[in-house]
Amino acid sequence: MQASLLASLVFCALVGAHPTGHADSLVGRAVDLNAFRLKATSKYVNASVAVTEPSVRSGKRADYVETATELVKSTVKGATFRVVGDHYTGSNGISHVNFKQTANDIDIDNADFNVNVGKDGSIFSYGNSFFTGTIPPRPLTKRDVSNPVDALKTATSTLQLPIEAEKASAETAEGKETFTFKGTSGAVQDPKAKLVYLVKADGSLALTWRVETDILSNWLLTYVDAGTNQAVHGVVDYSADATYQVYAWGLNDPTEGARTIVTNPWDIKASEFTWQGTGTTTYDTTRGNNGIAQSNPSGGSAYLNNFRPSSPTQNFNYPYTTAMSPPSSYVNASIVQLFYTANEYHDLVHLLGFNERAGNFEVNNNGQGGVGNDLVILNTQDGSGTNNANFATPPDGQPGRMRMYIWDRSTPNRDSSFEAGVVIHEYTHGVSTRLTGGPANSNCLNALESGGMGEGWGDFMATAIRLKPADTRAKNYPMGAWVFNNPAGIRKYVYSTSLTTNPHVYTDVNSLTAVHAIGTVWATMLYEVLWNLIDKHGKNDAPKPTFNAAGVPTDGKYLAMKLVIDGMALQPCSPNFVQARDAIIDADTALTGGANKCEIWKGFAKRGLGTGARYSATTRTGSTALPSGC
Repeated sequence: MQASLLASLVFCALVGAHPTGHADSLVGRAVDLNAFRLKATSKYVNASVAVTEPSVRSGKRADYVETATELVKSTVKGATFRVVGDHYTGSNGISHVNFKQTANDIDIDNADFNVNVGKDGSIFSYGNSFFTGTIPPRPLTKRDVSNPVDALKTATSTLQLPIEAEKASAETAEGKETFTFKGTSGAVQDPKAKLVYLVKADGSLALTWRVETDILSNWLLTYVDAGTNQAVHGVVDYSADATYQVYAWGLNDPTEGARTIVTNPWDIKASEFTWQGTGTTTYDTTRGNNGIAQSNPSGGSAYLNNFRPSSPTQNFNYPYTTAMSPPSSYVNASIVQLFYTANEYHDLVHLLGFNERAGNFEVNNNGQGGVGNDLVILNTQDGSGTNNANFATPPDGQPGRMRMYIWDRSTPNRDSSFEAGVVIHEYTHGVSTRLTGGPANSNCLNALESGGMGEGWGDFMATAIRLKPADTRAKNYPMGAWVFNNPAGIRKYVYSTSLTTNPHVYTDVNSLTAVHAIGTVWATMLYEVLWNLIDKHGKNDAPKPTFNAAGVPTDGKYLAMKLVIDGMALQPCSPNFVQARDAIIDADTALTGGANKCEIWKGFAKRGLGTGARYSATTRTGSTALPSGC
């Protein structure tokens, strides 16, 4: 039985100050996570190059997993590896297979190989960060490996984590050399440890304990040397911050119009159980297959018993005006707004390719592939911070967690859940993290440049969604202007196709060390591509795309968004700008046969990412050159 959902919606713009992001530091502690970022070493062989390689032309096998496996064997001869169990065929017909390198039957945690197989069964493109140096000998005895409890203590002391580990004990868990720690306090769940190798920043291989600690504000993987020195070789943070926001479907913020009541807003193809059910249970509150929304004034990790509005008739209609204060006086409306926006975005990106097979967030995947039981936990008015928001993305099968804060840059204070752009930006962290490197690997956007693109994708998707019917390429958009109470927003420049208004180019990244600043450069490039495609194909202002018989969006806005999403699944683990650009161009080749090659190239080249652009961690080379024929 299809339930009727009547949701009161306030579309409020988001903007905020620029607090320290979780991607850069540990909240409340003087520890700079940038010092522990893993080094990006991936190579990406795009479709135009891959087709020329002999190993690609001769590697076609009976099924796409075998084809991909043969490519890995021929590319990195003698390497040992395993197939990660998250392979799938995307909505564009490209199949994605991920591999993890092993040494001495132990995973090399940051050595990945992703293979993209075309509709015809041949290799389309691939990415590779396999270790090619000398594999160390197998540890002779357990005495050669430190105690995992010592590794936990090193992680907590080095990173100043609020975890008490003095009485910790390690219990064997499922998986080889995998342990769960008991007797600790201060973490959301019991910390874990797994013995893995790690390619260090100097290129050598180290045996480490990968210590997993979820302290709510940060969800960390800390790689502690498993020898005698107990050094920390790297840290991955599943959490990502937003210091900005964009806008929702229709109205940007309370200044643009009145709240309205919408009825049954879900897309039944993306949410077959509606937003209120899971296939086995129908809820009369803000809970369903895709998310569970509640207030969280304590800022704690518990959520199931937190407050959420209840309506036996599913009429979620509650009062709100911008003059209301304190936030608790309109908490019902805040919860409903967050639940609505997150579900709208779930449905949109599902239609664009982030579906169950690709690792999306759902309790019941309904036999469509992927791993279930991983809705998004949506906390509004979260008491653990102000002037921010964040999203934690563990691997497929574990719930994502979004926390939306109150902003105090205005009187009355503003609730970021009313700014759809903030929600969209945060949710996009979940999309990009699950797609890049495969749903089972959440470690592929931790390097500085790829982490910056993670921020940029969020800005881009939020900006694309907020476009209005009368907009042209002359339209400029800030980020986070409403919650920040500043029309200029929180970025250095507004998003614009004018090099005068926004002069960002690729080589600007050489001087940038913060992910949000790097993300602004990337989103600026994508904004150029967006308008080139809109100028060619027009703009569909409906809340969902229309597709032709081949599965291609019929307008430029949704086409750009789909190519960005498809590109995430093609690119290698820890991509750089050049590789991500190539992946988007390859996505167009796979989807349209390259019909938009020149529009895409022109957008990137205008901002210095043309054919001659070259990546170096310290000296990036810009180029405005275009390929022949453009």
